[in-house]
Amino acid sequence: MSKRRSRSKAPELDSRCFVQVRSQPSLGVETSTGTTWVGVDQQVGHGSADALFELTAEQYVGELVWDSVKPGFVGECWSGKHDDLRLFDPRGGSWYPEQWVPARTRMFPPRVDGEIWHHVDALGEAPDSERATVSRALAGGTEDVTVDAGRVAGIRFTLRGDPAYPRPAGLIAGLGAGASRAQVSAVLGASIEADSDVHGLEGDRVRLGYEAEGLAEVILERPAAQPVPDGPMRLLLEMLGEPEGGFAWTRGVELLGEVRRRWAVSSGFPRHLLEFDCGAEVQVEDARVLSVRLRPSPEVDTEPWAAETPPVRSPRWPGTRDETRRAFGAPLATTGRMELRRFGTCDLMTEYSSHEADAAVTELTALPTGVSVSHRIHRWRSGEFTMFLDALGQPEAHPLVLAVGRLDGVDLSFRDGRLERVEIGGAVSRAERFAAFVDGTPARPTREELPFGVPTYIGEHDDLRDFEQGWIHVHARDGVHITTIAVSLEQPEDIDVHLWLPHRDR
Repeated sequence: MSKRRSRSKAPELDSRCFVQVRSQPSLGVETSTGTTWVGVDQQVGHGSADALFELTAEQYVGELVWDSVKPGFVGECWSGKHDDLRLFDPRGGSWYPEQWVPARTRMFPPRVDGEIWHHVDALGEAPDSERATVSRALAGGTEDVTVDAGRVAGIRFTLRGDPAYPRPAGLIAGLGAGASRAQVSAVLGASIEADSDVHGLEGDRVRLGYEAEGLAEVILERPAAQPVPDGPMRLLLEMLGEPEGGFAWTRGVELLGEVRRRWAVSSGFPRHLLEFDCGAEVQVEDARVLSVRLRPSPEVDTEPWAAETPPVRSPRWPGTRDETRRAFGAPLATTGRMELRRFGTCDLMTEYSSHEADAAVTELTALPTGVSVSHRIHRWRSGEFTMFLDALGQPEAHPLVLAVGRLDGVDLSFRDGRLERVEIGGAVSRAERFAAFVDGTPARPTREELPFGVPTYIGEHDDLRDFEQGWIHVHARDGVHITTIAVSLEQPEDIDVHLWLPHRDR
């Protein structure tokens, strides 16, 4: 849970909503007007695409299909020659517009470009969810939505007539109204079944309707998911979306072994990476499980993660493509060295060493449908501080809060039934809490030995660091040796500190 931030005056809301359709180059639609745009490196550079400039419909579709926006046009925008086309830039104090919907990085390599992916992400969501709202905004009220059991089960788009999708050629890049079946097959691949107009799209179905002039409608459908398989994979899938420390978590930990390290990406990113004894990696955010990643070895059933860690008896996961298909059934989608399966509301991505049938399994990644994670997540600092930050703002009975409370030498403070503050180093503290707070910290550390780098604010006896999820306050009674460390949801008050400045405080 992110910390609370106070503002003296609420800013005026910008009603525009910028939906990114492609990230490289950055392209999208401002949905309140239907204006299409391209991102230009104007202030930050290095691929930031921080300034957004209006494109014509032809430029937008051409860029989706052929990367056709001329470098000269982008350069002219950068140099200020098209200020009349500028929709947004970061000079107002924010890197992104107030209402900004980024394009989600797809876990399964996409075959096509276009606005279709924001509509795919609306499948399985509640009709009033953020993703379903974005889908409706892009369609401009031209969509026909089917709802089943309170979830979006299908979406129909008409490409001709009234009402037609506002940007027919931008829905699926390369396919506009009137496209032939041959053109469709070239973009979407062969149909799923012979003599049908149903194609696969990342595990979902695209049912196409034709008239005499060619392609006339696009219908998105989500097929029924396979039941969750029995066995050890079931335990991992049941962890997804569940609270860290809860019942499903406990069962999964019995399978994976204990958590060896808890990594933070940075002070400004709330997602954390947990490394297990067996080599598995679990990503968590808001104290809930986002993904479980395994890297099984087909030769052995156990693998010590480090010399000082005893081996963990791990299940025998499928070792080859053929074994995976026997264990989990045929995939919904296949591309290159990856296969996608869907069990309930969870996806299982399997990666192989090659395209061959006997290729070895190199990775198994389980995550909720519609969620993306990066396996190249940065490992910045590790330690119990990540657990304390994740627990902030959670209810008193949350499993992670209970787990923090069971640690020796930890003092918890609550407000309105939610965790407000965690302190170590007080009267009941034990030295190992300092050493475990950030890995690499000695049991009796000085302020300089806490490996966080420079603080946000500094004083004679105190260091204060601003994290996305809360604040970390380090107090040294003698000005040198750490006496207490407190992790709190809100910025501590009544401490004598000033903003750290390199010319003064280095």
